Amino acid sequence: MSQISVFSIWHFFIKWSDTVPLIKGLISDLDGTLLDSMEARIDAWIGAFAKYGVEIPRSQLRPLIGLPGVDLAGRYYNNPSIIEETEENIFSKNLPQIDLFPDVFPTFNLLLKKGMKIVIVTSGRKQAVSMIKLPVSDVVTIDDVIRGKPDTEPYEKALKLMQLKPRDVLVVGDSENDMIPAKTMGSLSVLVKHGNNIISQYADYMIDEIGELPKLIDHVNRSSPH
Repeated sequence: MSQISVFSIWHFFIKWSDTVPLIKGLISDLDGTLLDSMEARIDAWIGAFAKYGVEIPRSQLRPLIGLPGVDLAGRYYNNPSIIEETEENIFSKNLPQIDLFPDVFPTFNLLLKKGMKIVIVTSGRKQAVSMIKLPVSDVVTIDDVIRGKPDTEPYEKALKLMQLKPRDVLVVGDSENDMIPAKTMGSLSVLVKHGNNIISQYADYMIDEIGELPKLIDHVNRSSPH
């Protein structure tokens, strides 16, 4: 084989493999993904709105969980900051009764031992998040950014903390508000269903529980030439 053709094949291989992700990090949502808090969040929002005379059906609130609180509240009330503050207070009081899903600690501890970097990106406030013991490298809250989900800003901050590129990470969440920024950045996205009948336009993978992540990551990495 000539020197030119060897170079051409090698150059093609490098360019091709550069387009395929090798997963080194995980960016995960918190509420409803790691923390079994969906119903408690909805209860807190219903309570906060009710205090100011606004009644919102649970079914209407459910798909909005994960948005920045001010954005959610602003859809229904002209002083969204007071609604969000009230919701955070109600939710924080209930946090001691809310648990992480049982497979979160063993799964994340295993991934951390394997050298995986893990950062949580949440629309929750720093004060509430600080009350939760989390097996992760770092946390980006709504207090750390100007624009929250589904904007990519909090995810870009997480990438800087991990010193990784979008193609190096899996983005994990339980709603489209997590999948959309992953797709925008060029990261692979994983929707965690937790037994719910969820349909996603943007998820690259869907799993039932967090405990399936190690096998999924191994599958993605084995599929990548490296």
